[in-house]
Amino acid sequence: MTPLGYILLPVGLAGLVLSTKWLYRLFVFWTLFSASAAVNIGEGDNGSALQVWMFFAFLWLLRLFLERLSTLSFAIDRRVLHPCLWLIGFLAVASVSLLMPVYINGRLVIDSPFLGDTAETPLYLTLHNVTQLLYLIFGGIVAICVAHSNLRNDERHETERVIMISAIFVSAWGLLQFVCNVTGAPYPDFIFNNSGSASAKGFMQTLDTGVSRISSTTVEPSVLAQCLITLLPLTLPAWQRRGSVLSVPIDRGATVFFVLLLILSTSSTAYLGLFILGVLYVVLLLRTRAITKGKAILISAFATVAVVGMVATAVSSIPFVSEVVNSVLLSKSTSGSGLERLMTIGLAYGYFQQYPILGIGWGSATSHDLIVKLLSNVGIIGALTFLATMLSVMRANWRGLNADVLPSSLSRSAWLLALTVFLFTSILIEFPLVFGNFWLVLGMAIAISCTADREYERKPRLKP
Repeated sequence: MTPLGYILLPVGLAGLVLSTKWLYRLFVFWTLFSASAAVNIGEGDNGSALQVWMFFAFLWLLRLFLERLSTLSFAIDRRVLHPCLWLIGFLAVASVSLLMPVYINGRLVIDSPFLGDTAETPLYLTLHNVTQLLYLIFGGIVAICVAHSNLRNDERHETERVIMISAIFVSAWGLLQFVCNVTGAPYPDFIFNNSGSASAKGFMQTLDTGVSRISSTTVEPSVLAQCLITLLPLTLPAWQRRGSVLSVPIDRGATVFFVLLLILSTSSTAYLGLFILGVLYVVLLLRTRAITKGKAILISAFATVAVVGMVATAVSSIPFVSEVVNSVLLSKSTSGSGLERLMTIGLAYGYFQQYPILGIGWGSATSHDLIVKLLSNVGIIGALTFLATMLSVMRANWRGLNADVLPSSLSRSAWLLALTVFLFTSILIEFPLVFGNFWLVLGMAIAISCTADREYERKPRLKP
């Protein structure tokens, strides 16, 4: 157990005995701390970790189970039954897909996903497959329980406040890391970057130019970028004076703070994600009639010219910026990281072509993207089921969008944007099944979709 684990263990046990609400709050707060471990298992390349969010989520689920057991009530709330059944269907397909390694029984050779490593391994069902499936099922259960815990406006607002505070703290810690990198002061990685997993050493990454990168409390800069981009939508209503999570000044300050950290992260996911979020936000404003089409075109054109102008000026006049842009974006496709990503996608797609129906079994293929990862691991059936799950949630929320400033409307807009941006960025950096923020975002999007269809039937139809 890590020192952080020893500190949080009595807190978790106290919550298990005394308060479901506090266990839930602790789980929500720690979902952005993917590099923080309560327990480390093994060392080096074989090391793994029990993340702090998993520790609190497990205790929270245990207490919920005991509460349900006392009343013998385990039914899914009918208001969120439809999307939850789709999610359960995807988990079922992933479970069935583990029959594929048994069926293949070594006839397929899996190439190493690491560039320059020529190792080959015959495919058999291993403990790794089972572990990866358990991660997936655990996350799915968390998402369903998050949805059940946020069916009321006050519950959703409480969750939004906690996750916003967490994101602000993570950003502040990232800024501390940046200051340490610039000044040469020792960075206290032993506090929140204590995971024993080899993939959680992103705080040690540097660009080819020698610039140290920022990962804050997450496993790597791209994951930090995804966390902040998906929570930016919570801060946007404050700029329209349509509501706030903490307060209008704090939410606006959080927007600036998050964008600053995204820029400093030197992550291509951050820069592309900001572009994707901007496009989707304009579409959402059109859907809710917050702006006209003419104004949307004008804003988009102005923003594009302004951003391109600032970037071009900075690249041409500031050598440091030029080096970072070249290292992060322009040289990405020919860098070791970029080539390795392309290699894993190509290998995984080859496995899918050989076993297209159920893939080669969940956790068998590595692919640094979302789509090919699903196709290779759970085949067409699993990929379509996952897509149907996401579309069922997004469609319900899209239909329920309107120009109201009610808490439910603001939450719906924010979490629909968050889920959509999360999925788009996951195409770039893989499906984050072992991180809590995806399951929290999905659960919140499911929760707010529960009234969307009824509101859709009661209001005049909006043109897309």
